[in-house]
Amino acid sequence: MDYYLDKRSEEVLQLLLYANHYITVNEIATHLNVSKRTIYYEINKINSWFSNNGIPPIVQQRQKGIILTEDQRSFLRQEYYLEQSTPVVLSPQERYNTEICMMLVGGETLYIENFAQTCDVSRNTIINDFKQVTKILNQYNLTTSYSIRTGYTVVGDVFKKRALFFLLFPDLWTIYMNNKSEEIIAIVEANLTKLKEIENKLNEQYVSGVLPALAVFITEMANKEESLQFFNVDEAEITETQEYELIDTYFPDLITNEKIYVSLHLLGSRIQTVPVNIMNKEHESYRLAQQLVEEFEKVTLSYFANKEELIKAITAHLHSSMYRYRYGIQLGNPMLNEIKNEYSELFEFTKRACKVLEKKIGFYISDAEIAYLTLHFGAYLISRKPVENEFKILVICNSGAGTSAMIKNEVMALVPQANEITNISLQDYDPNHNYDVVISTIYIKEEQNLVKVHPILTDLDRIAILRKCMYAEPYMQLQLNEIVKIASKYMPEDKLELFQTELKNTFSDKNINTLPQKGYGEGLLYYLNPGHIQVVENEVDWEQAIHISASSLLMDDVITQSYIDSIIRNQKNGYHMFLNSDIVLAHSSINDGVKKLGISMATFKKPVPFLNEKQATIIITLAAENQTEHIQVLNDILKIFQKKKNIQKITDFNKSIDIYSFLQNELNS
Repeated sequence: MDYYLDKRSEEVLQLLLYANHYITVNEIATHLNVSKRTIYYEINKINSWFSNNGIPPIVQQRQKGIILTEDQRSFLRQEYYLEQSTPVVLSPQERYNTEICMMLVGGETLYIENFAQTCDVSRNTIINDFKQVTKILNQYNLTTSYSIRTGYTVVGDVFKKRALFFLLFPDLWTIYMNNKSEEIIAIVEANLTKLKEIENKLNEQYVSGVLPALAVFITEMANKEESLQFFNVDEAEITETQEYELIDTYFPDLITNEKIYVSLHLLGSRIQTVPVNIMNKEHESYRLAQQLVEEFEKVTLSYFANKEELIKAITAHLHSSMYRYRYGIQLGNPMLNEIKNEYSELFEFTKRACKVLEKKIGFYISDAEIAYLTLHFGAYLISRKPVENEFKILVICNSGAGTSAMIKNEVMALVPQANEITNISLQDYDPNHNYDVVISTIYIKEEQNLVKVHPILTDLDRIAILRKCMYAEPYMQLQLNEIVKIASKYMPEDKLELFQTELKNTFSDKNINTLPQKGYGEGLLYYLNPGHIQVVENEVDWEQAIHISASSLLMDDVITQSYIDSIIRNQKNGYHMFLNSDIVLAHSSINDGVKKLGISMATFKKPVPFLNEKQATIIITLAAENQTEHIQVLNDILKIFQKKKNIQKITDFNKSIDIYSFLQNELNS
């Protein structure tokens, strides 16, 4: 009997394969967001599959968990590539995306039976799926159409249809290749080879998933009868690029507009290779990046130590992105939901900062683009200096410069003993490196010191990194080796390897008491109490109002008088701090008299006139002691005060405790 693994079984196997330590069923269940019972069921399926291939089963050790044997690891690495296709059960979202892309690609008349066969589900499931498919398409102003002659198709603007294809397809490559004829697969693979040759000739690297999607697009979607009209496109600018020249050479059968379209995709999806001249401060991309960084600093009250470095990184990103913004080319971000979940606060602040960018360029910036920019900001927000030591880590990531920098930043925080952390792409990987640990988002079969992680690190990824680095760190390794050497005098050789493994796990568990967090701090209610809220009935001027708002922080030794003086001085110098027309967020530099993080608030029954001719009814004073721990506080403030009605409700209250209770209800609702 043949045994096949579904997608969840593969996810369990990947966790076990990339873990260099015992991992409990509870940890696996938490990571995959399922019950422990489900994990036991998956392990039984994996063991049946192992048995069918002559491999010993997985054994759970009491009070420790599961760790794969070398035989199991060797089999998985050499005989069974987790990246390759196996029969899988598609999730509902994967089915929706598959059904949409089938209609967008076209090539055959599609009926319910075709979708059911591809997704391996019943007709009724497909009929129910189409309710969600319709909702997804409506978000892009697209609709479905059906007739007996044409089957199911997507109707709407050609650019929006193509944008949706490139957004959804990168995750569906395996499903596509498993459901196409050998003839089509051969053409797609030939086109993909050509695109990779173009990539090499340009000495570029493209965002993961772009080239396979383009290969399918050129094979099945280009040169259709649909009219392709560009607006505001300088065709001469595009046709003079190397990208266009190579597309023209390798794909001569494409019509001119299709060559331009494919060229725009290549121009807009480069990872980070950018002409030196765009770093010139007069270049448009540089100016936009500078304005975006300054806006982010303003909305987060954070100031980047390596500001110029960050501006250059975002300049490089914008240089590629500008083609997409201007010409309607959308690039999907497969990590969008992960970024929104793991870095929700940073994502929201990046989105606010991007409003200034949208105004400057006159185009909407999608959440997928905002997610990439979030990674850039997150990578530079915390700057830590590694401790001097002979310990080197290599980070390999093909998901873009922002993702790679974010992983490096987190690793720097997790492993401060590393004196060198280097980022490269898989293309630049050399098996004969001299790094102690390799952290990669891509499986590398021959790498012995690999920690395989997700592009957005999960808690299990962070634990795996910590444990691997503790094993590999020279001083600790020396200690463990000495202990094993002594034990070898009193222990049979066949027990020594198990003893060494358990010794490593014991050491690492004692060192990993608390997993380091991202460090965005506690929320508003953690720092604000009723004693820090004042209701002012009398008429006061703006300087008096700031003194009143900050007075409770001064009394509680959160700030010194110099902090209040600095806020007033900044106001006089034209640095106005209005969140909107009614609220001032009074703050200054972390070096101007902050002793610890704190926040206070004052409401004014009689509006306070400021120097910029605006009037405030609420003044919030925020004292931040570093660049990140106040981020969650700010996020809560924005959540409350983005609703105009909340401002009125708060100023109507006459007692501090009533204001505090209102804030509690808003934040806990």
